[in-house]
Amino acid sequence: MMRPTMVLIVLLAASLSLTLFVVKYHVQDLEEQLTGLNRSITDDKQAIHVLNAEWSHLNDPDRLKALAKRYLGFDAVQSSQVGTLKELLPEAQQIEPSPISSSSDNRQETVQPLVTPASAERPIR
Repeated sequence: MMRPTMVLIVLLAASLSLTLFVVKYHVQDLEEQLTGLNRSITDDKQAIHVLNAEWSHLNDPDRLKALAKRYLGFDAVQSSQVGTLKELLPEAQQIEPSPISSSSDNRQETVQPLVTPASAERPIR
């Protein structure tokens, strides 16, 4: 007949063997998952590299200039097309800057807005 300590040692060895078996296969599954994730990350980095190269090509200024000229009829901006603020906003001529007073009174000067509230509420597209 076996002693109780021997039975305990055999049961302990069997349970440790079973635990080691389970942990080993769990670690192998996690390593396969890690390998798959690393492969996915590498594929995504390569795709990002390709997309950046494509973006650089699509945003090339010479290419955009040729496309704008061909399909939209746009040409380069001429110096005669550039205007001043007074030409664009005739009411800007009426507003004159007031000199800064050096007196110690605390008057607040009114500032005329160049943008009306109605135009400020329009969404920018």
